[in-house]
Amino acid sequence: HPIQDPISVVMPQDSPLSIAASLTGILTFVFALTAGFYARAISLRSAIDTQAEVSSLLEKIDFLETETDMLNNAHLASQIRHPHRTYGTGDFKYFQALYTKSLLRMRAMDRELRRAAAHVTGGNSYDKMSRVKTAANWMASRNQMHKNIKERKAESRRIFQIQLAMLSAKIDELSYHQNHHNASCNVVLEGISSLNRYYQQSPRVDFPYTSCCADYQ
Repeated sequence: HPIQDPISVVMPQDSPLSIAASLTGILTFVFALTAGFYARAISLRSAIDTQAEVSSLLEKIDFLETETDMLNNAHLASQIRHPHRTYGTGDFKYFQALYTKSLLRMRAMDRELRRAAAHVTGGNSYDKMSRVKTAANWMASRNQMHKNIKERKAESRRIFQIQLAMLSAKIDELSYHQNHHNASCNVVLEGISSLNRYYQQSPRVDFPYTSCCADYQ
């Protein structure tokens, strides 16, 4: 009998099937590791995008609230400066009522936007919230919040149109009062002119001197 090599007896050669299985396992591990890194990169990118979108949303809400405060303060200042001023019962008063209602709607919409933003960011605990929870809250509320912001901006355009209508109505009212004042002045001037013409055309009457007047001569 031929003598066999001890190494070949202890460690038999791997079959092609075993080698293929080993390579498949290695490739699967490398693919899973690559997929994990890719998913992590996508997650970080999504988190950065979410942070940017949320920050942009908060800036828009701050701007809209500032706009509402400025319009409301201007409205209150106008009432304080002229507390007893009464305008006509025409178009100006109608548009002024629309302006007040629009301000109230803007304030209510600002509060709703702030409440929804607090739900996304967790209010004061925004820095402590996980990126996953923030992203989940944002994905659930993003479409509705964008819709609410569009409606709020539409209300801003509406109140601007109301302001233009108020200005036009006030100009018309002032023009009417000015024309009425000019007409009244014209009537007075015509009366004075008539009296002057009557005085110039009327014959003069010389009054005789009385004894009392003669004493002063």
